[in-house]
Amino acid sequence: MASPTTNLEPMACMFLGPEALQMSQDASLTAPLEWFHSQHAHRNLCDTFIKIGGSILDHEAATAALVPSLTRLAGQTRMLVLTGGGQAAKRIKANQIKHGHDFYRFWRATGLTPEVNAWLLASYSTVFSVVSCAAEIVACLQDGKIPVFAPTGAILNSLYFLPDWLVTTDSIGLQFASLSGARRYVIVSDVDGIYARGPQEGTPTEPIARLTAADMEGLPSSKLDRGFVDYFRRFPLPTVIVNGNHPERVSAAIQGKPTPGTEILCTH
Repeated sequence: MASPTTNLEPMACMFLGPEALQMSQDASLTAPLEWFHSQHAHRNLCDTFIKIGGSILDHEAATAALVPSLTRLAGQTRMLVLTGGGQAAKRIKANQIKHGHDFYRFWRATGLTPEVNAWLLASYSTVFSVVSCAAEIVACLQDGKIPVFAPTGAILNSLYFLPDWLVTTDSIGLQFASLSGARRYVIVSDVDGIYARGPQEGTPTEPIARLTAADMEGLPSSKLDRGFVDYFRRFPLPTVIVNGNHPERVSAAIQGKPTPGTEILCTH
């Protein structure tokens, strides 16, 4: 979806949003925004940043089964959710490549799909609230709700990301997780984790339990996008990939408990 430039500050401004930047300079801040300012704006916004893949959201039954495992934790731990673009994004990309449509306009179209899925997820429970900047995230968490980040503005209007098909919300979510000060990053997919081989005969039935970015470079393929290793080196954060078809695994991962899946370890 996008590749990074080298300047992080414009991305931070996009994540904060113009309203939050203005309010952070206002002497008459409300209580939530005083807390927001004391945390140095975009730092420590959440404990766990969760990326829910389109592979789950594209299936109504899987999504409906997953939602209670999230909403039960509202108020117990500070979560921030990002949704993937799912099949809509994949089909737009495939058709752009196949038919030679104008790249930039169709790349921007894929950037709209995570926002649509943010509203889709929010439609399952009033515990979710769609947000677009840090001030809204803080207010949402103060109310005991789960913020679902609508990322279109942060991605498409950023001076940090450059358009391409190499990077998806897997890597973008890692960058957002780091920017929000999360302690862990949970990727919810439709597979049990990362495997030593690609989807071919002889693939082991159990995923790799733990690996590093260097280990990932030696694998023929993984469920993650091609830019993830580079992003992980830029934004190292304890990461776990779990299967969203098993909601109890997602709940455990959010709370930092052991669960089947693949952990990506920070090496420093």
